[in-house]
Amino acid sequence: MNRKVLVVTGMLVVLNALTAPALAQKVTLKFSAHWLSEQRRPTITKILETWNQRNPNIQVEYTGVPFDQIITKTIAGVAAGNAPDVVVLDIRTTKQRAAKNQILDLTSLGANTIKSGFYPNLWSTATYNGKQYGLPFVTDTRVLFYNKAAFKEVGLNPNKPPTSWDDLWTYAQKLDKKDGTRWTRIGFHPNFGDFGYAGWLTNAGDSFFDKNNEEARANNANAVKVLAWMKKWTDKYGANNYAAFKASFGGGAQDEFMSGKVPMVVKNGNYLTTLRVNAPNLQYGFVAVPTEDGKQDGTSSWGGGFNVEIPRSTKFPKQAFAFAKYLTTEGAKVWAAEQNDLPGYQVARLGNKNPNFIKLANNLKYTYVDTVPLYAPSYETAINKAVDDVLLRDKDPKPALDEAQTSIAKQVADGKRDAAR
Repeated sequence: MNRKVLVVTGMLVVLNALTAPALAQKVTLKFSAHWLSEQRRPTITKILETWNQRNPNIQVEYTGVPFDQIITKTIAGVAAGNAPDVVVLDIRTTKQRAAKNQILDLTSLGANTIKSGFYPNLWSTATYNGKQYGLPFVTDTRVLFYNKAAFKEVGLNPNKPPTSWDDLWTYAQKLDKKDGTRWTRIGFHPNFGDFGYAGWLTNAGDSFFDKNNEEARANNANAVKVLAWMKKWTDKYGANNYAAFKASFGGGAQDEFMSGKVPMVVKNGNYLTTLRVNAPNLQYGFVAVPTEDGKQDGTSSWGGGFNVEIPRSTKFPKQAFAFAKYLTTEGAKVWAAEQNDLPGYQVARLGNKNPNFIKLANNLKYTYVDTVPLYAPSYETAINKAVDDVLLRDKDPKPALDEAQTSIAKQVADGKRDAAR
């Protein structure tokens, strides 16, 4: 073997001649995310090209994976030892993967040195047992979109959108339209859009779980009250009419809002891009989600988003972390400017001066980013059944939620037992 002998401050040091070149060896990182669309690909390509130009010894190759497949494929890859080195996954489920030792603890790689640059509520979504398992990339927020032309048509002031649940009811009554016995326009329904029952419960200041997000309390008094409020809307229009109306919504310009069928709806703020593409002439506005008392607080809306994680099967943890750090800081600036998504890195928002982007960013102070309960990741199945039983099958909210509580409590017990093994 070729070896070199050096004398350093009186000490004899033997170096393997193969070691030094190995340190400068070119590394190729595999990177996966769910960005496949024509809208997203140019931006991620730009971000990667900048990295690859600056880092000739750490090249990154991107593979797009459909959103509904990426978590399953990543976990399967970890088990097989061939997962991506860096991956973008659902912000709500990072702790699940951390608890199962499927992703790396980033603390030892230097995550805490950049912690102060991220929004604390987003940073905490990847904190498990005091260690950091992901870096926040982007988040979002839900807002109420309303049709200004429809407002004007029925005598509502488009500059005074609803702020409370009572306002929603009053405004909807004016916006409702019927052709004989058939509804042609439904002013509002809390289960249209993408806020959902869980969103309205958060809006009311409560949750299906305790403050540690561990013990189920799906049938608490507020949960019953909110579901009863949603039933009130369904009873107003009729369960069959509600279901038929919802089934009539199409894609693109034929969705509930752009088609004019529902003039008030709560949707993700990135719906702005959809409106720009599919309904450029639509007169609309958007505001914070109305609350029961008309006042906004830190749980009036909810958001999701994505964290950047490093699967534990990577052979290049330091290089993977260097890229993850770049992606969520410098890369996030580019992403925010071009995609209008809300980055987790605080200063990344400053480069986007679009008034709508700034308005959405300001709504984040009213937005709660939830995480999936550690011991009951499938709890929503029981919740969704309760909602359908109440809205479609006229079941009373309390017994429907009692049934959900029993089911979720069993999930929690089973989850704790499995975790203790």
